[in-house]
Amino acid sequence: MEYFEVERPYGDARCSDDGCPCGYPGAVIPRGGGYVYISQDLVDFRRDARSLRDAQKKIERMQQQTGSILILGPGVAVPILMCEQGARQRGLDLKIAAADAKHWWETGMVPLRPTPLAK
Repeated sequence: MEYFEVERPYGDARCSDDGCPCGYPGAVIPRGGGYVYISQDLVDFRRDARSLRDAQKKIERMQQQTGSILILGPGVAVPILMCEQGARQRGLDLKIAAADAKHWWETGMVPLRPTPLAK
């Protein structure tokens, strides 16, 4: 399995799924918990930018090419960390999404593959 680096918060986090019914500012996700959603678009974006530094450089190159500031929200350059309610709403395989979140909390790395959907 290949991985890419994602920054982690120092303490607990909040659900960052804008479409989640938990609403703003998002349900509290205790450190080590939650579910990670990795889209195919994110995999495509990070395929050649595995480290945080490489991702930042890629964003800077894109800004120079377009001549404008890019604001990349959750799910574009980093995965979406979400609560169970959001993961169920997206139809994610909860076991895999939770294992990916746990691995990310422990290592700062997430798999370079889309999150599988529930069967």
